[in-house]
Amino acid sequence: MPAIPDTPDRWVADAIRVGGVLEWADPRVDLVGERIGTDRIIRWPLPTDLLDPRPYLRGGELVLTSGISILDDASQRAFVSAVRSAGAAAIGYALGVVTDTVPPALIGAANACGLAVLSVPSDVPFVEIIQRFSIERNRREAESREQARVGAIVEMVRRGQASARVLLPEVEDPAREVHIVVSRGEPVDITGAALRGVSGEHAIAFVPASGAAPAASAHVACGWSGPVALERAATAIREAFAAAALAERTGRSAGPRDLATLEGLARRLTPEQAAPFARHVIEPLRDYDARHRTRLLHTVEIVCRTEGAVARAAAELFVHENTVRKRAARIEALTGLDPLRSADRAAFLIAMLADAG
Repeated sequence: MPAIPDTPDRWVADAIRVGGVLEWADPRVDLVGERIGTDRIIRWPLPTDLLDPRPYLRGGELVLTSGISILDDASQRAFVSAVRSAGAAAIGYALGVVTDTVPPALIGAANACGLAVLSVPSDVPFVEIIQRFSIERNRREAESREQARVGAIVEMVRRGQASARVLLPEVEDPAREVHIVVSRGEPVDITGAALRGVSGEHAIAFVPASGAAPAASAHVACGWSGPVALERAATAIREAFAAAALAERTGRSAGPRDLATLEGLARRLTPEQAAPFARHVIEPLRDYDARHRTRLLHTVEIVCRTEGAVARAAAELFVHENTVRKRAARIEALTGLDPLRSADRAAFLIAMLADAG
């Protein structure tokens, strides 16, 4: 039996996952069998005692059953097959109605296809699980809307459409300096954030400034700004987004010092600022290479990596030193930049970094 494909949403701000339900103290449910499928998103709990509840499932349900229609191994496996094929997120089994433990055949069949099985104590009615789920989802949706509202304000400040002073009423202590921390996809879980927002795929946190770098307690690669007063946060917000782009590329958290490099500079270029580098530096070389079957762009990469040392570049390219010089002359004729000149190499480096995206 094939496993259920993972839910495509890798990060949904207001999602309730199987593992989250297991953390509830009230009402309490317990995991039985393997710890599997706990990252699946639950869209709604659905009680049913049908052997085949597929007509009533739309995917992502926590299917709750008392077990009265699945009394033997064969029916239990058939039940699991039905809910699995409908895309259910997990199965919950009520104890004390038919059996005092979850049937092993049910657990084995569910775990084999990636479904977690939860045991529901005899003193926990299904309606309590449904009520708690509804309350939790409403709370998370309200939190998600609030973070989207804050994210929209941050985005306006970032784009220069509003003063950073509009952020002052959003925090309890507006006089305190903050770091702006930005991550793409998964939000940064930093204790003590004064304000959180979401803008597109980016999660944003305003963290009170302290001695430690914000990334020290972050569990995902992120970018952060230097400490700044909230009312002067516009530049710091742009700095944090640039650092987040660098962090996404390298897989390592990045801060202000990481931006003080050529790669950091390239990451801070807007598409409009980067366009001339691609148009006037990269594209002429790429087009020439395609038409003449040469390797001028590769030669630029090697010359930049060897810091303009002709002998070292020739050795890496397996050509004569004069060939490197001839290629450099052709490159200058096409772009106006000489890769053997240090100032021009900086332009080539920025162009290649910007082109790499």
